[in-house]
Amino acid sequence: MASTFFGLNIARSGMSTYNAWLNTTGHNIANVKTPGYSRQVVNQAATVPISYKTSYGMAGSGVEAVSITSERDIYYDNKYRNSNSVFGKYDTQTYYMRCIEDYFYPKDSNTGAMTNSLNKFFQLLSGLETDKISDPTARTEAVGYADTLTYYIREAANGLKNLQKDINIEIGATADKINSYAEQIAYLNEQITSLEVYGSRANDLRDQRANILDKLSELIDIDVMEKEPVGGMGHTQFVVTVGSAVLVDTFEYNTIKYETLDTTAKQNDITNMYALKWSNG
Repeated sequence: MASTFFGLNIARSGMSTYNAWLNTTGHNIANVKTPGYSRQVVNQAATVPISYKTSYGMAGSGVEAVSITSERDIYYDNKYRNSNSVFGKYDTQTYYMRCIEDYFYPKDSNTGAMTNSLNKFFQLLSGLETDKISDPTARTEAVGYADTLTYYIREAANGLKNLQKDINIEIGATADKINSYAEQIAYLNEQITSLEVYGSRANDLRDQRANILDKLSELIDIDVMEKEPVGGMGHTQFVVTVGSAVLVDTFEYNTIKYETLDTTAKQNDITNMYALKWSNG
């Protein structure tokens, strides 16, 4: 037999559950502009019914909030990161290809650049093949164009060397950024595991980790895998791989080292270019 306050307890359970909804909605609104945040929802379920031992069976006893989860889809996360890696790769290549083009190709017909100087030089040489070959003025003009062409060739060579230095510096900076992201992911894994071991779900920390993974995917092509513990015992294994190499394995992470080369691959390469290696060999 239900108590006198059975109906009030049902009402209390409903108010408690929808208070959780209200708080979660406020949390969602407050984080509208938080980078990487995903909307959270309250999962609710009916509480255990009570049997009256009568012909009409059991009576419902109310509702309860079971959990709060983020509306994040792993499938779309992986799709986004794969696309982000491709975009980051071609965006970087496009930028440097445009820089190379600027050294070789003029922005307009009046700009010097190596291509315009080369065209003018060969046009003048074609003219010297005729009766102008004995004209001192024409020959002096050809020598002047040859000097101009040489100047632009030197300019292009120096520009390409400076570009190579910039790329070398960016490689080192990118490696440092990747190492920093790997360290942050491993640290967040520790925090998430310590909170979720009691059965709750660390939604906000998971969003922070996903946001870092999104940034990391713009620098390198990564694969992310989360393994549930066998038999439900132990902590979840969270692995981030780069190709066949492991960047993060739950609480542990590897770093990328960049070391200067003693030799150059080509004669005109700059010295002290970087070679990348994993810290674990």
